[in-house]
Amino acid sequence: MSVDPRVLLDRPFAPDYPGDGPWLDLIVRELLVIPARPGFHRCPRTEALQRLNEALAAHPQAADLEARIRAFWSHTSAVRLLAEMGLPDNSSLPREAMQRLMDKVIPRLDHAADLYAWLDRLDVSEEDAQWLMDLPASLVEPWRSLVEPEPQALGEAALLLAYRASALGLSRDFLRIWPKGRDLDSPFALLPLAIREVIQAPDNPESLARLLAQLTSCRGAVAAAHGHLDESGVSTDLAFRMDLLGTKLGRIQTLLDYYRGQKPGLQLAAEMVEGSAKQHRLLPLLQASLRRLALKVVEHTGHTGEHYLVRDSREYWVMARAAAGGGALTAFTTLLKFILGGLGLAPGLYGLAATANYAGSFITMQFLHFSLASKQPAATAAALSATLERSDGMEQEVDLIATITRGQVVATLGNLLLTIPVALAVDGCWRMATGHSFLPLDKATQTLESLHPLRSWTLLFAAITGAILWLSSLAGGWASNWSAYRGLPEAVAQSPRFHRLFGVPRAAELGKGLDTHFPGIVACLTLGLLLAFVPMASDFVGLSVEVRHVTLSAASAAFAMGSGMAAGAVPWVALLWAMAGVLLIGFLNFSVSFALSLRLAIQARNLAPGGRRELLKALLRAFLHNPGRFLLPPQKS
Repeated sequence: MSVDPRVLLDRPFAPDYPGDGPWLDLIVRELLVIPARPGFHRCPRTEALQRLNEALAAHPQAADLEARIRAFWSHTSAVRLLAEMGLPDNSSLPREAMQRLMDKVIPRLDHAADLYAWLDRLDVSEEDAQWLMDLPASLVEPWRSLVEPEPQALGEAALLLAYRASALGLSRDFLRIWPKGRDLDSPFALLPLAIREVIQAPDNPESLARLLAQLTSCRGAVAAAHGHLDESGVSTDLAFRMDLLGTKLGRIQTLLDYYRGQKPGLQLAAEMVEGSAKQHRLLPLLQASLRRLALKVVEHTGHTGEHYLVRDSREYWVMARAAAGGGALTAFTTLLKFILGGLGLAPGLYGLAATANYAGSFITMQFLHFSLASKQPAATAAALSATLERSDGMEQEVDLIATITRGQVVATLGNLLLTIPVALAVDGCWRMATGHSFLPLDKATQTLESLHPLRSWTLLFAAITGAILWLSSLAGGWASNWSAYRGLPEAVAQSPRFHRLFGVPRAAELGKGLDTHFPGIVACLTLGLLLAFVPMASDFVGLSVEVRHVTLSAASAAFAMGSGMAAGAVPWVALLWAMAGVLLIGFLNFSVSFALSLRLAIQARNLAPGGRRELLKALLRAFLHNPGRFLLPPQKS
């Protein structure tokens, strides 16, 4: 302590005494500024506490000082401290996040004697909680009778938590995923009554046994509800409330254990300090709340990714045909993109037209069962993460990666080998109909130069486009999760309104179609919007970002090549650099999208990426031994 403990203990008897709260605040802050070294035999803070204990015991008015400390900790706000410290204040994730954000920038006025606010003002850390846990019993014992919560405060805190947990457990959202009888059959309906019985008869073993059984039933209901969410979709706000419900039940159990003497008071104090340290953190709150949603999105995205795996020769050639169709259609998408760009539309109108062009093309591909190579990486990365989670050996993982790379290679080749000749054929037809190529020579030259990998920002734009592709896959996974959570296909198929509009058979077909195509449509719309409006938004802030999509870029290069062929002077050097740029665009589209998706999947599944270095070694050995396994059609067994 920088201040002599005796000077601090004499403060209550000075004429300008500010009150018990500020006085204790000063004492604790003098301790907290001293470094704590948990686990070390000699800790400066622990030695300072020892000196404080000795000074308090030797003080001539020790009885008065102890009475002041005991009175401060007996304040009615002790109930709030025990029931709320470390728990979210709101039952809604957006409101809780907004409150924590506001608390970081705008101060809050609390009552000076409020124990919750007092501990919150100290700005303690998790290291302080660990220091408390490591304190020897001899240093803690003098404070036990001074700061130990009274049984009445423990009971009231547990009862307050029970009412709040009961409100969450009896909410309509929770009861919907816990369909086990009448609403009042829920164990949360009787939880406050069970705690009240223990408060009224603390020595009755039957009341205590009923309370323990009720807590067990409540935890079982939460586990069953979590299991139901795992089978269907997840609402972020509902997942947040369910986690909050589990936390409240855990705090009730902690208070009960302390009340029964099964948990030392020091551990309860450390939990309060640790809760105060985490109380206002925004990022951990969002991470914990969004992890379950991210997991479901990853699972739904990975389910889509299973369609892109090439396990045998039949799937290889099916993928090749689908990719060829996607490449051919992309040539017409690129044609329309150039036409829209030459109309001189207002930015907003052009953005909507470009979105309709891109999204319409992608949705058409989906309904025609065509494939666009750039949409595969994020989905296949999610599928890979599922194998990483359940696989015990490297061979299964290596084999899955081989199926991913085979599918990606054939899809890319199918896209490029069809989009280029189709674009050249379209340009030839345009030339025969109009007497000139589709692109003017200067526009064609500018297009080729924009794809040069060294003399333009093409590689950066390709990486940004990879992130856009990843975001569109997330949108598709979110839509699939939302559809499952809402039961959208079944709701449409059974809706009386849709029965009246379309008839029962067509409503059933519509529901089935939504189950199959709704996530893909959302992903296509999102991708179209991002491809159209990201460049416009970047222009608005002066960054001039462009999208570089591998298949669209290849078609653009082919149209530019057609102009050179018509003029009898193909700029071969510029064309070769542009094609090299297209290949690098494809690599960056795929690698960035795949890496972002795999990273999210690993985080959502709580996998350890550092423990997968052996996978890279196994992949390298397998590729060197048989490169065709990763590139060519699988041989028939």
